[in-house]
Amino acid sequence: MRMIAAGLAATGSVLADGDGLGHMGGWGWGMAIFGWLFMTMVVGLVAWLIWSTTRRAEPEGRIVNRAVELLDQRYARGELDRDQYLEQTADLER
Repeated sequence: MRMIAAGLAATGSVLADGDGLGHMGGWGWGMAIFGWLFMTMVVGLVAWLIWSTTRRAEPEGRIVNRAVELLDQRYARGELDRDQYLEQTADLER
């Protein structure tokens, strides 16, 4: 019985530590945590780059939308006739 237990223990340690250096080169959980933090930073960097590059195009769109809103209001108040309104909105949408 002792031989079986010793054999199982030896087999288990060989399977868990085939090269004899220890799990993950002796770093164990430290390497696992470092790997997780590194991947989180990489994903965060990619997300930030995407967000920062798409954010720059937004203000121009907002300005055009705000200008069209003002033209809509002026047209509704009768300050612009139909031709002026259509011409100015076409100019903004180019």
